[in-house]
Amino acid sequence: MSICSHCVIVMPSHRYLTDEELELLNEVSHQESSQALLSLPLMLDAHIAPLLEQASTLELKLELGEIKLSFPVALKHPIASQEQAELSSPSIITNGGHPRAWRLPHPQCLQLRQPNGRPLAAEIRDLSTNGMRLLSRRSLFGRGQHKRVLLTLGQDQELRLTLKLVRQHKGSHFWLTAVRFELSMADCRALSDFVFRGFLEQINKRQAP
Repeated sequence: MSICSHCVIVMPSHRYLTDEELELLNEVSHQESSQALLSLPLMLDAHIAPLLEQASTLELKLELGEIKLSFPVALKHPIASQEQAELSSPSIITNGGHPRAWRLPHPQCLQLRQPNGRPLAAEIRDLSTNGMRLLSRRSLFGRGQHKRVLLTLGQDQELRLTLKLVRQHKGSHFWLTAVRFELSMADCRALSDFVFRGFLEQINKRQAP
C-alpha cells in the first residue's frame, strides 16, 4: 500500500469562528516564544494513526471565506487511542482573484532601519511573510533593484532583509513601493508569528459582541 507523503486535516469552511476555534487560534499565538508549540489532543481511529505517522508532512487547514490558514502539525508519541499533535503558526493565504500571502494592514511596533542604523524614511502600509508595501515622500530605489534594511519586531527580534523592488508608483504626495524578500527558516517563523498575531487581533475585533 502506498502512503501519500502529505496529509491534510480540514476544518469546516465558514466566515466566522466558533468560540472553541477562536480559543484554539489564540492559544497558538500566545505561546511564550516563537519556538514554542501548542499541544493539541487528537482522537484518531486505530487504523488511521499508522497512516498519519508515515506521512512526511501534516497540515491542519482552516478556511474563513477567501482566507486559508495552513498550520504545520507534528505528531508526538500516541497514548492509547489519543494522539498528541503540536501546532505552530500558520501560513495565511488569501484568494481575492489569485492566491497570495495575506497582508497585515498598518502593522504596529515595527521599525525599518538602514544598515547603518538610521531609520528608513518610509511607513509600512501592509506586511506579509514575503513582502510589504511602503509609503515614502521620495523614491526608495535609485538605479538599483535591491535594498538592504533591518526590520525590528518588537524589542528583541531583528530581521535582516534584502528588499527586491516589484513596482513603485509616484502619487501626488507619496511614493507607494511594493517589495518582496526571502527569509531563513528561523526568521520566517518569527515573521509568521508576528503576522499571525496581527491577523488574530483583527479576527477578535470582528467577532467581538
